[in-house]
Amino acid sequence: MKKLTIILLGFIAVITACNKKEVTQLSFDVSSDKTKIKVGDTLTYSFSGNANFVTYYSGEAGSNYANKERITADGTPTLEFTSYKQYGTQENTLNLLASTNFGGVYTDSAIRVATWTDITNSANLSTGTDNTPSGPIDLSAFKGDKPVFIAFKYNGTTGSTQRTWTIKNLSIDNYVTDGSKINIANIANAGWRSVKIAPSPKSWSISSTQLQFAGGTATTDSNVGWVITQPLFLNKVAPDIGLSLKSFSNSLESYQKVFTQAGVYKTTFVATNSTIYGSETVVKQIEITVE
Repeated sequence: MKKLTIILLGFIAVITACNKKEVTQLSFDVSSDKTKIKVGDTLTYSFSGNANFVTYYSGEAGSNYANKERITADGTPTLEFTSYKQYGTQENTLNLLASTNFGGVYTDSAIRVATWTDITNSANLSTGTDNTPSGPIDLSAFKGDKPVFIAFKYNGTTGSTQRTWTIKNLSIDNYVTDGSKINIANIANAGWRSVKIAPSPKSWSISSTQLQFAGGTATTDSNVGWVITQPLFLNKVAPDIGLSLKSFSNSLESYQKVFTQAGVYKTTFVATNSTIYGSETVVKQIEITVE
């Protein structure tokens, strides 16, 4: 019996060894035909090895390997837009405000209980010229763990022609300390919601290109209307992503890249062999200077 047990154990060991799978040892290398080029030139990378997957990070904004796991970015969040004031002579009819404790319920009562900081004086508003630039408005006071809501508030009074205000080209960007600019929201995707304060007859109109409040004639009843963004996190960012150059289904001998802006780019290639039994990864980097 003892002899039989030994034979069986030996047989199992042989079968196990025969069935054992291993990840193919990874070999990978990359070179570039140039390391210094002009804007608009074509750069060619050449590859060797047996990698199953290759991902490329160009080093440009949004494709920086060092930021592949970044979810926040320290910087200066900045609001900019253009405005156009038309008709009538009423003054102080538009306010720009921000809140970090608005509850996200777009009603008159919810607006009233929130704390709103008036930042109108930070903006250059139209005095009658279309697309008047606001100039950069620093929103650093509102960044943190809580989101901020940005709002425009319109006030018009019956008895004289009420103003029409048009807001265009709005963008909120985070100017990061590494010199890059990350867009947080624009006029099309900021999630605007209009709130008409009763008994106002008019309200803000919202499109993908502009916000507008047309107050009406002298006989139109007084208007108070808000237009408010969705909650915005001023220091949160999406991780940078790479471009997949190779998978199991295709070969990779070379890749061509054109840089459109001058700078020094740390281009990064992540090569991987991966199966259900494990994985192996190699990272190669080439610094490219674009003049």
